[in-house]
Amino acid sequence: MKFPMEKGVHKEAFGIDIFEFCSSDNISFPLDGAVAYFRNNEYPCKINHGFYEMFYILDGECSVIFEDKIVNLKKGDMHIIEPEKKHLTQAKYADIFIVCNPPFNIKNVEFCEMNY
Repeated sequence: MKFPMEKGVHKEAFGIDIFEFCSSDNISFPLDGAVAYFRNNEYPCKINHGFYEMFYILDGECSVIFEDKIVNLKKGDMHIIEPEKKHLTQAKYADIFIVCNPPFNIKNVEFCEMNY
């Protein structure tokens, strides 16, 4: 599936620039994609209900913090976060291609506190 640049949408969430390539109404192919540009910030702790989230690090480094471990990722690494896992993403500098399956829906995200 092609993610055409001209159909992308620039957004900002929690101080992170995000460029979305697909909307959550794509029912013919149950994925969506976005590039998140982290610049010395973190995305709040959250739990994804009912969808997987895959990170592919295009540039830089980031950490995904879980309650029981920290996963450090660098350029070229990929990591899949399964549903129902509490996690927090931090980076000083990282460009991350994020794919969600089924597509991302904010109604299926629970924001929470990380106790680590």
